[in-house]
This record gives sequence, C-alpha cells and structure tokens, in this order.
Amino acid sequence: MSIRRIGLTLAAFALGLWPAAAPAADPSPELLARGKYVFATAGGCGCHTPPDAVGLNAGGQKFELLIGTIYSRNITPDGETGIGRWTDAQVANAIRRGERPDGSRLFPIHPYKYLANIADDETEALVAYLKSVKPVRSTVPPRALRIPVPALTVPTAPKVAPREGLARGQYLAGGAAHCADCHTPRRFDGSPDDTKFMAGGPGPEGSQPSNITAHLETGIGRWSEAQIARFLKTGVKPSGPEAFSLMRVVIRGTSAGFKDLTDADALAIARYIKTVPPIENKVR
Repeated sequence: MSIRRIGLTLAAFALGLWPAAAPAADPSPELLARGKYVFATAGGCGCHTPPDAVGLNAGGQKFELLIGTIYSRNITPDGETGIGRWTDAQVANAIRRGERPDGSRLFPIHPYKYLANIADDETEALVAYLKSVKPVRSTVPPRALRIPVPALTVPTAPKVAPREGLARGQYLAGGAAHCADCHTPRRFDGSPDDTKFMAGGPGPEGSQPSNITAHLETGIGRWSEAQIARFLKTGVKPSGPEAFSLMRVVIRGTSAGFKDLTDADALAIARYIKTVPPIENKVR
C-alpha cells in the first residue's frame, strides 16, 4: 500500500468516514512475480502481442478462419479499450470460462477450455500481473463470424496448483501452457477433436503443429524427457532444427515465455507429455 493511500485511509477513519469495505491492498511484489511466471507458462499470451502491436498485451492479432475473422483483444488495464474497468473476478472468468462481463462468449481460439484448469491461487496472481502492466489505448476491430460461438464445457479449477512431479507437469501442460490447444486438431467450428489428442494437424493461423504423442514414428516417442524439456526452453530439436511458427512465439514469449520456465517445470511437462498415449498421425 502506498504512503498516500495509508494517509487517506487514516484520515477517513479519524473523520468517521470509514467505508463499508476497505480499499484493496496493492499486490505484493511476490504476487506480481508469481503472476508473471504464470504468464510465462502461458507463452506470454503471445497472441495478444503480435509483431505489429502498439504495446504489450494491446491485442490486434488477426485470425482469418473459414467461419470468419477474429482479432485478439486488448488485455491491458486501459479503462476504455482494455480490461481496466473489469473486476478481478471478471478477468478470471474471461480467462477460465471464456465469458465477458456482459455475458457474451469469447470464441474458443482463446484457449479457455485449457486455461480453465489454472488453479485459483495462480489465477489470482495472473490477474494481478495483467492489471500491473502499462495500459495501452488500442481499439481492436470486432469479430465477424458466420456461425454461432460454440459453447465448450469447462472443468472446475483446483484451489491450489500442484508444485512438483508428474502432477505439476500435467497441470501446466493441460492448463496455462495449453499444449493441446495447438497440437490437437480442430473441427470446422473451432472445437478440438479430442480423438486425436496431441496428435497434431490443422491448428491456429493455418499452422500444422507436430504430433507430440509418444508414437515412435509419427510423434516424439524417441525423444527423451531431457530433450523435450530442452526444446521447451530453447526451441532446439534433438536433430538440430529450431522451432518455428507459433511454437517459436510461445517459447520467446513477450515479457516472459516458455524460455523462462524453471528447469523443474520444463522437465515436469516433458514427463507428462511422455505419458500421452501414442497416436499414429503423420503431420509432415
């Protein structure tokens, strides 16, 4: 809490003007640091900071799909064009449930099916971080869809995030890192085809994400846990070539990205990925 806020609060108390609810304390440096790390595990939310963006999280990434055109939104704390007037709960609902404050649904190119798994404690930190960055006034064009927004069922998030082991890897890969969002092919309406979970194929922006199941020939079954973990942080494959397309984006991140994963978290994700059932699906 700032000295000015403390002074105003004490003055109000002395004058008998104590409000019904005390103003929320400024987020601690520790909470903001944790929030930035959650942001990193989400690849720095790279879609909200395209190369031509006017600032971090200012939106504007254009997605031209068969069913219409969508733009990533401004998620800076600007009060007019961003999320500055949203409550913490409203920001959390948008992240994890794909719901705007007015009740309308985000198109599932926003991976809320997976971000719904982010635990309450890490969501609190992530929201605090998103509200701490520089507000940018940037109006994004509205989406233009030829079909209704599909409704996806979202899971109930855990209260507290797992901190280690395979549970941590499954939590990260299936939550903030949203690996399946790109590596599971999509149906016509944008919903994922879970019969090909992590098996690669048509993805966002016309990309062709790789099969990352444990299939020995068409997947990454021959990669070791250490090789997968190294790839997540550096983008370098065991055979030498580097990641490209959206994978390069999430590794580099924006203010943070996969490159900032701790060694323990990168290895935990790798261990989980090695448990994904193999599916034969040659992508390229």
